[in-house]
Amino acid sequence: MSSGAAWADAVARLWPDAEVGTGSGTGAVREFAFLPNAERPRLLLPAGVPAAAAGALRRYSHDLGARQRVTRVLTTAAVRAGLADRALRDRLLVTGAGESVEDRLGALLGRPVVVSVGLGSERANRKPILHALTPRGEPLAFVKVGDSPMARELIAGEAAALGRLAERSFHGLRVPQVLHHGEWRGLDLLVLSPLPTGPLSFRSRRDVPVAAMRELIGETRRVPLAESGFWSRFGDVTLEDPDQGKRLADAVGRIGETYGGDEVEFGAWHGDWTPWNMAWHRGAVQLWDWERYDPEVPAGLDLLHYRLQTGGGYDTWPDPAILTPLGQAGRTSAITTELYVLELTRRYLVAAQGDLGTPLRAQAMALLDLLYANAGRTA
Repeated sequence: MSSGAAWADAVARLWPDAEVGTGSGTGAVREFAFLPNAERPRLLLPAGVPAAAAGALRRYSHDLGARQRVTRVLTTAAVRAGLADRALRDRLLVTGAGESVEDRLGALLGRPVVVSVGLGSERANRKPILHALTPRGEPLAFVKVGDSPMARELIAGEAAALGRLAERSFHGLRVPQVLHHGEWRGLDLLVLSPLPTGPLSFRSRRDVPVAAMRELIGETRRVPLAESGFWSRFGDVTLEDPDQGKRLADAVGRIGETYGGDEVEFGAWHGDWTPWNMAWHRGAVQLWDWERYDPEVPAGLDLLHYRLQTGGGYDTWPDPAILTPLGQAGRTSAITTELYVLELTRRYLVAAQGDLGTPLRAQAMALLDLLYANAGRTA
């Protein structure tokens, strides 16, 4: 399926009683403009509603540098002035009647709703993500749409995680609130409160939010690795490729022999803490995408993940010294680092299975090679 066709299919599920097609015409109940085009789509902007389209672009993650922020500000201003309606030629037209996702969200949020649509890269966990705004461009919510078994599982996990996090009090960390989680027309909708971001809250990507990570870890407990719930997840990992399964099991066995009796400090982690999943705003870290949250992992995994995703790559063993800001050193940091690589390898190997897992296979194999070469040998 081509990129444009995949996006059209996603929109068709959001307007289940309407017809969705490319081109231009009259009588559409909603018209979307591909940004930047249908060949390389990153976002569908609501055409003819310039304030809402501009509002959909006012999202500034920690991943955006100063030049990118300036470009985003200028693009937003141009979209609000209506220039996008003339410059963005590739369109999706939604024609017909019946309840749409905008109608459903409007009923849930108590305001008229216009959405932009994001879809992400093609992989097993791909799903539509909507930015719900008023026609005047006021942000109302972000909405994750469960349109596949994996997507439903992930957003259910995120809803449960945010429910648990709502019971905690944070000083320098902000998380979304669940406004609604339920089924609509065969789709699962997870409606989340928007987190504020702004173009002026710029910090270097190298500015790692260690204090916020420490706050999320929370109260920890020390137990022998072999007796932890975390370790039990590696005892029965089912993979399609028997050679991969054997190599993973061998690595797990070596790690268990080397570290099974060591006491490990366990706490919570976000699971995918990267610059593109967070922003600084008024001195606090705004953190979204909680699908991988886990309350019991070795303390420090978020810091290792952040540093690997921003420069380490998959062919080099992470430096345990990364954990120094959290007070870990020596054998303790070596164990945490090895367990991080093990957890990430398990995640990628499982996600790389089946046809939809093809884009992740190279990364999964690189991680398995790295783990297999180093398992139980870094202490």
